[in-house]
Amino acid sequence: MTKLQIISKLWSAIYDLIFLIKGTPTKSLEEIEADLDVIEYACRRYADCDDDEIAISSEGGVAYADTSAARKTN
Repeated sequence: MTKLQIISKLWSAIYDLIFLIKGTPTKSLEEIEADLDVIEYACRRYADCDDDEIAISSEGGVAYADTSAARKTN
């Protein structure tokens, strides 16, 4: 599952929870929990890696986060 698919599925789960709270559920709580378990499992591959989408330079007057400290291992 790609990062974009994970984000999409998380938003879907959020809206499923909102509908459940409002009393107009589209899924049962058990189904939502199962969806979240699948999403959590898909996130594991990204848990211990560097964020390769953060730029570490300054471009066009915009400063980006310096991730050098995040890349150091103890």
